[in-house]
Amino acid sequence: MLLDLVKRARSFRRYDPTKAVSTDDLKEFVEAARLTPSAGNLQRLRYLALTEKSEVLTLTKEVKWAGYLTDWDGPSDDEAPAAYLILLSPESTGVSQIDVGIAAETILLSAAEKGVGGCMILNFPREALTERYNLAGKYKIELVISLGVPAEKVEIEEMKEGNVRYYRDQNDVHRVPKRALSEVFLTPDTI
Repeated sequence: MLLDLVKRARSFRRYDPTKAVSTDDLKEFVEAARLTPSAGNLQRLRYLALTEKSEVLTLTKEVKWAGYLTDWDGPSDDEAPAAYLILLSPESTGVSQIDVGIAAETILLSAAEKGVGGCMILNFPREALTERYNLAGKYKIELVISLGVPAEKVEIEEMKEGNVRYYRDQNDVHRVPKRALSEVFLTPDTI
């Protein structure tokens, strides 16, 4: 059932280093994303795959992982993701951010179906990555997605008192508050 898959497609930030994500897995995730709708059917997104361990470890240290976890700087080397997908758009035209969101969620759902977790990351060193991968004049980085087999437990819970901040509890479980369905589902007579 899709709802079960959505519940499993959480943002994971700590990964099992003994379990790889293959290039074929990444191609499968991108294949699913490539088939999704896009604005004007322009299909502008491109996907840069990073699997080389030294590149992955470097990027893991460079990105900012969890704004609400102020006492945590991100995964250690033994919790790093197995791979990254960097979503790119042509520098000359850009891309609809709706396309980016659809593609990114499709990647995470495809990954979850295979037991792989991920995290969409918007806080990354754009200029350094553009230079490192020779993207200037060609592509603009839209989003970075980390991918790996999760090594942490993430649970959804009902939001209390309007507090949206995710946190780790005393058992190191990552807890994510969500608004109640009754709060977000509106009809004309409930507005």
